[in-house]
Amino acid sequence: MASEPERFEPLTPDRRRAMTREHLLEAAALVFARDGFHAATLDEVASTAGFTKGAVYSNFKNKEDLFLALLDQRIERQVGVVAEVLESGSHDAAEQFPRVRALFAGDLFWNDDFAILHLEFVLYARRHPEARAKLAASAVRTRELVRRLIDEEYASIGMAPKYATEDVAEFSLALFSGFGLERLVDPAAVTDRTLDTTLAVLYDALLGGA
Repeated sequence: MASEPERFEPLTPDRRRAMTREHLLEAAALVFARDGFHAATLDEVASTAGFTKGAVYSNFKNKEDLFLALLDQRIERQVGVVAEVLESGSHDAAEQFPRVRALFAGDLFWNDDFAILHLEFVLYARRHPEARAKLAASAVRTRELVRRLIDEEYASIGMAPKYATEDVAEFSLALFSGFGLERLVDPAAVTDRTLDTTLAVLYDALLGGA
């Protein structure tokens, strides 16, 4: 019996736009990391992606929006990977801890180039109200993603949160953001032991030894 022919997803206009946007974000990640936010240009992003500058403007209003889209993409990827790790095995803290520890020790969460780029944009946003409002909105979305992740984990283990999970989300984000800044100044200050201690304290605070 002959096998069915392989089916290909048609390249619809929506799919083509999504592929163009993804390609532009990949190019922007390279250009921003190399040149920094201020020196990077949309012309260079377009050239790196192999598109015209018009293709950039058809997807992003300006350089600010392009950077923020890149930031949101990175955060969504991080949260998605954490969710996958949490769901992929036992929710017992002793068994889960090594998986979470290995994840947070990886390159996905420690990227000095992106930490520098993010800091540069934060300082820029302080002087540009529209960019500051957009960055604040991005932070709100990030906290909501993390809060939802914490709520889902509590539901999985059948426990009620000890603290307001939106506060825990903000605390956790601020903690690791601070570590990222510390690494820029003194890479030796944030060690494997620092990470182990931090995660152990978070587990104790969130689960109370459960």
